[in-house]
Amino acid sequence: MPASLNELSNPARRKLDSLPRRLCAASLDGLARLLPQRCALCGGPAGAALWCAACGADLVQLPVACPVCAQPSPGSAVCGACLGAPRRFAATIAALSYAFPLDRIIQALKYGRRLELAQPLGEALAAAVQRAPALSAAVEAIVPMPLSTSRQRERGFNQSMEIGRVVARRTGVPLARLLSRPIGGPPQASLPWQDRARNVRGAFACAARLDGLHVAVLDDVMTSGATIEAAATALLAAGAARVDAWVVARTLK
Repeated sequence: MPASLNELSNPARRKLDSLPRRLCAASLDGLARLLPQRCALCGGPAGAALWCAACGADLVQLPVACPVCAQPSPGSAVCGACLGAPRRFAATIAALSYAFPLDRIIQALKYGRRLELAQPLGEALAAAVQRAPALSAAVEAIVPMPLSTSRQRERGFNQSMEIGRVVARRTGVPLARLLSRPIGGPPQASLPWQDRARNVRGAFACAARLDGLHVAVLDDVMTSGATIEAAATALLAAGAARVDAWVVARTLK
């Protein structure tokens, strides 16, 4: 039987996110419901939401996809790429396609410090998780993708952590800071797909023992899958029985 979170070692338990009392995406939820909002995309009235219904309707849905990598695949069969080169992560839940206007929203969160945008992004991912109980029901912890120390200091926050707070609150799956990124490197977005695996190889570390646990790595965007592959490798080396990927957006080939 898989170990429960209560059976994690003390260092691992200390890393479980306790939602510190600071202004974060989760604490902005109540404020958004009290104050009229302007759409983050067009600037029009949005009620209690952060984008209006018209802009929300423009978000690009994912096609029928491979359950492992979330790339298009007829009949939701495992695609040829995943059959030919099995992934370190077992399955992917993605909310939307990384296309306009979602790409602008994610970029505004990460690079424009629009922290409030983590709320609707987290809501979208939580809804996708809840629509896929066969893939998500056994997940025991959500592991946000970490930033390197220098990147965290430069940005001032970790967008995956902020999105993860919302997903954890909506799904009831605890958020656990189990990964660190001691090795930095250039941003993945600046590299060609074929160079991304080398850039993150060995970049992540997990100090806790996760024997028998089923965890999900949470990130904002999956492009080549190399970053989540590297994170999954570290978690499996720490004893995790299975690692899934939960992402807000999937870049389609």
